[in-house]
Amino acid sequence: MKFRLLFIGVSICLLIFSLAVRETGAAPQEIHMGTSTVGGIYYSIGVPIAQVVNKYLPEVHITPEITSGSTENIRLLAQGKLQLGLTVPFKTVEAMNGLPPFNQKIPLRAVFRTVPVVNLFVVLANSNIKTMEDLKGKRVNLGQPGGLDENALGILEAYGITKKDIKWSVQGVAQGVEGLKDGKFDAVITTVPLINQLKATHDIRILFPDEAHIDKMAAKVKGWSKWLMPPGTIKGIDKPIYVPDFGSQLSCMENMSADLVYKITKTSIERLDELRAMFAPYRDVTKELAASPVGVPLHPGALKYFKEAGIIK
Repeated sequence: MKFRLLFIGVSICLLIFSLAVRETGAAPQEIHMGTSTVGGIYYSIGVPIAQVVNKYLPEVHITPEITSGSTENIRLLAQGKLQLGLTVPFKTVEAMNGLPPFNQKIPLRAVFRTVPVVNLFVVLANSNIKTMEDLKGKRVNLGQPGGLDENALGILEAYGITKKDIKWSVQGVAQGVEGLKDGKFDAVITTVPLINQLKATHDIRILFPDEAHIDKMAAKVKGWSKWLMPPGTIKGIDKPIYVPDFGSQLSCMENMSADLVYKITKTSIERLDELRAMFAPYRDVTKELAASPVGVPLHPGALKYFKEAGIIK
């Protein structure tokens, strides 16, 4: 009898505790989101998403994780060490098809597309490097392995330049910019935010690939495209100019909870104004762009939101 009363008492206590946890919103679900190195574009894209979701979705807590970029994010997603990750669309397509560097098919899905990702080579203004072809034989930082370095090589290869033609390095993008300042590199691959930061302290020259070579890149790799960059996106560039868009999307595994993906998508996309306030390149993201990942199907939870919102018919 005493045991039965004790059992009932413990059960009631557990029930009360469970209800209290639900009512107070305690113990949010921990979500780890892969970004990139600090200073990398994916870090700048990912942190605002985490802040917005954490602010408006109390049952979830997203931690932006520093990684080497897209390839590592995909591998960590497959291992279950990440639940979300920023990825390059073409690399995501490779993973879904089990193509190198992935040795098995990884069932990834897109949550939503994020900002256009523009990578460009820059040199100091006093450099004798004036064209892409002038990079031959020079010290060039391609950016961290796993995404950015492949974007950089894609630009070079469109001009017939391979790694054999340059003295290459694969340091992180921010390290590369510091190396350019210090004279360790002749040219470095960069992001738009870093170009604007660099312009504030140094005179530089941007090596813009022309439209024909951008089209050549896009024809070669599914997931790459060209983007007509608006005036003022880069300080001092006062007219629209075509640039390569390597794309960016928030990705997850196919088996992630549809309800959770729905909530994360809805929370993020309905607060694009807050994302723009935290990271200016989000100004180029519309709900329609977010609903149009390149080469990768949307997760059912994301698709549900975009259909409900009337963005996808």
